[in-house]
Amino acid sequence: MDIQFIDPVLEVLEEVKSITGKGIEFIQKENLPTYAALQMARINMPSHLIYYKKEHDEIINHLIVHECGHLLRTFKCPENLRLIPYSNQRLKYDALKKIENEIEGIKKILSEDQIAHIINLWYDGLIRQVTNFPPDIMIEKWIYNQFPMLRSLQLKSIKKQHADSVSGLTEIVRKITPYTILFASNVMNYAFFRILGLHIGQNFTRQYSSTSYIGKGKELAAITEKDYINSHEGDNIMIEKWANYLNISDWFKWRDFEDVPPDYGKETSVNNSK
Repeated sequence: MDIQFIDPVLEVLEEVKSITGKGIEFIQKENLPTYAALQMARINMPSHLIYYKKEHDEIINHLIVHECGHLLRTFKCPENLRLIPYSNQRLKYDALKKIENEIEGIKKILSEDQIAHIINLWYDGLIRQVTNFPPDIMIEKWIYNQFPMLRSLQLKSIKKQHADSVSGLTEIVRKITPYTILFASNVMNYAFFRILGLHIGQNFTRQYSSTSYIGKGKELAAITEKDYINSHEGDNIMIEKWANYLNISDWFKWRDFEDVPPDYGKETSVNNSK
């Protein structure tokens, strides 16, 4: 590992070890669907795992602290209350069945083989958003408030995420994405960037000004800001509120923190839930 840590990161890594009883192993992995990925250690794992891309070396310190935020929020929660969201093939099938008419419409543009290739990206991406954005908001606020030295890296990281997100506003993406998924994704993006932008003094919502996502996005942001309980339990409550608001509450379920697949903790399972 050749990551050059700056002081606030070392402080957070020590806190993670103190709170969770385990350190973190860093693994470079280039084919991640996100900038970094965390696998929290379960009882039989010697350490937590953070996967990262080499290309993100410039912002890696921010990404690591962000993932540590997830660890701290989860492990500060009593064990019997630690729940994690998950999906499986049955849940995915049932969810996509509900929007099969939307998928059929896309066959005018994409072949069945092309749709089969990206259908998992649609579903997995939306589940990742709805189950991560609420705690992500609270973690980014925590980073901004507690670690001024990370603010410049944080801003670069959020701007990079923002640039990726606004690609969902393009005409080509609109044509090849089921409406239910596209609308929910962009509403979540708007709420996420509205809340964070107001907190750190940036305007991230300008590109949404003439879109149909503003109304629902503002409502979702207001729901989030109104009565968020700042804890792991509060994260899960807010995730449920987001899912209910977007009518996708049956697209995933909850299970006990230790109830993970047999391959959890192996590199092949890196895309599974935290």
